[in-house]
Amino acid sequence: MADVKFGMCAPMPGADLEGIINFAVRCDELGFDSIWFPDHLLFVAKAQCPEAWTVASLAADKTRNISLGTVSDPVRMHPAVFAQRLATTDHIAKGRVSLTLGVGESMNLDPFGIPWDRPLSRLREFVEVMRMLWAGEDPMDYGGEFFSLDKGYLQIHPFNRDSIPINIATHTPKGLKTTGEIADGWLPIDLNPSLYRTYLDAIEEGAKGVGRSLEGFEPCLWTFTSLGKDEDEAYKTLEPFKYVLIMQNELKNAGYDIDIPPEYAGLNYFNVLPTDEQGRQRLRDLGQLYPREAIIDFTITGSKSDCIQKIEKFVESGVRHFVLFYRFSPDPEETLRVYAEEIMPYFKGGG
Repeated sequence: MADVKFGMCAPMPGADLEGIINFAVRCDELGFDSIWFPDHLLFVAKAQCPEAWTVASLAADKTRNISLGTVSDPVRMHPAVFAQRLATTDHIAKGRVSLTLGVGESMNLDPFGIPWDRPLSRLREFVEVMRMLWAGEDPMDYGGEFFSLDKGYLQIHPFNRDSIPINIATHTPKGLKTTGEIADGWLPIDLNPSLYRTYLDAIEEGAKGVGRSLEGFEPCLWTFTSLGKDEDEAYKTLEPFKYVLIMQNELKNAGYDIDIPPEYAGLNYFNVLPTDEQGRQRLRDLGQLYPREAIIDFTITGSKSDCIQKIEKFVESGVRHFVLFYRFSPDPEETLRVYAEEIMPYFKGGG
């Protein structure tokens, strides 16, 4: 079996700043490959929301081996500013920084009047400008639809490398094609093994269409895991949070014949504002329509043996790097220990 990486989602929202940094240090000591900091201005949950790259820089200074990344967007700042920020953190981390870009989320943009039209075109141009600035030493010009440079350049570059790995977080046909054409990796959320394989095939077709090799490309997956003594115990703690475990369109794409009332059409975690209590309640109500079998299908849930078997299914579908949200487990501390001491060695040792 190919070597598999395991990362953790930082406790955001949830822990305070000190707690987040302490968690990063602990994950580093336990041997996890990566830690990821959600890049939000707001969370739907009412909790402290610090700036992700400041947190990543603090964690970089306190850790030694673990990779540090965020899931961000190409909308809230100019790519030159973002490229400088990432390169700075990469120096603190001595080359351990990576990035995932999505198209944006309503909660981070709409309350602040930030436009996010034509998101994929903007993302493509954003990546191109960042890579130019990281690789170049001389002043350069660039004229795009969204961004421009007039003898622009950076006076800091990534630590001992020409670029920083950029994943794309997407499920859409156009997004998957773009991922195959330009990205260093793929980090979707909430997929089952069958959909993952189907979408990874689309990425490979996108790469093939531009004559690109995917050697070195990293297929990742951000997923929820609940580990208990058996499936019943593990599922019980997931059940109140079903609304964030699956996106309704992916449920249908996976073949589940669930009757979704018209008033829930298009509703998901990414387009509900924190101040919209009615929308938040509707999202929770929507989750109650999702059957147990679908929740088990889209997550890594059950006993240690169950979780290993599910991870193997995802690996067979192409996943090489798991980013785990583990805090819905019956005993989160025990889940962290079992992954670090038993599940990760199983996969890194070849099974």
